Amino acid sequence: MENDWERHKPRLYSVVTGFFPETSPKETWATDPRPLLVCGVAQDTDSGTFFCRVAYGTTQQIDKAHDTDLVVGNMSMLNSLGLKRTTRFVLHSGRQMAILPWTAEFFRPWTGYKSPHLSCLPEDMQKVVGYDLSQLTDLPKF
Repeated sequence: MENDWERHKPRLYSVVTGFFPETSPKETWATDPRPLLVCGVAQDTDSGTFFCRVAYGTTQQIDKAHDTDLVVGNMSMLNSLGLKRTTRFVLHSGRQMAILPWTAEFFRPWTGYKSPHLSCLPEDMQKVVGYDLSQLTDLPKF
């Protein structure tokens, strides 16, 4: 059964929750999806399914962030984006991103939420992220 949120295209630069493909997923992977940043959106014209290019968010190794990774640590910004802890979105390499269908198989709300959509980056952050992404030569293609 399709969830209502699956019918609505996620906005570019939305912060969402889902299951990034990992070689060694954490033990709580299926019940505690990670934050993801939508870095591209496309739609399959035949099926109508939306696809998202996503960068994963992590609360680990914040101190090892690259210059072009997006680190959100300001309490007010964490609150406005719906994030629970300081989070680093890995944007420095397209090889660290994935294209996933906007379906419940790959995106799931956190407990207590109705949708995997948490928020959207403010315009000034969108411009910085957009510029950084435009410099990448290895973004996964739709």
